[in-house]
Amino acid sequence: MIYNLFVVLALVLNEQSINEEVIEWEDTVQLNWSDFKGRPQNFGDVVALTSSGISYKFSVKEDRHKVTDFNVQVQAHFYPKRSWFHKKRASDHILAHEQLHFDITELYARKFRKEITLLKISKNIKRDLESVYKRIINEMAIEQSTYDLETKHSMDAKSQSDWNKRIKDALKVYNDYKNPNK
Repeated sequence: MIYNLFVVLALVLNEQSINEEVIEWEDTVQLNWSDFKGRPQNFGDVVALTSSGISYKFSVKEDRHKVTDFNVQVQAHFYPKRSWFHKKRASDHILAHEQLHFDITELYARKFRKEITLLKISKNIKRDLESVYKRIINEMAIEQSTYDLETKHSMDAKSQSDWNKRIKDALKVYNDYKNPNK
């Protein structure tokens, strides 16, 4: 039996992640096996590991020590050097499964962007933003695990097809929250 594995890496930008190679999610670009640059690990039947996550950075505008505005940039990333596959066991089917993990990451980046639009400007904006971020990351981790369980790590073709449609439709629902820089 062939399995793949997903790891969620949720990173707030810091010195370590700023210099790390990343691929930003784009609706016109699909992952290729050449994007998986990590050294394959031996985890039994695991064929591939996708490392993706959501990062954000923000700025606050103040006037007389009062927060008057804020700006947040949110990105869904794929981390090539943390992602890997076993060449002899890889297939287009498994790559499509891995792509959907990245698509789920983008879906939750869009959900995060939507929630940001609902935040009120206040002196607590940093705390409020971090709270929403942590909740979104937790929800995304649950969704990623559910995806692997229900598709049996891509082995259940019917469930995989259902998930493909489900995520494609959800991305359309949140289309207004695509990365405005793309």
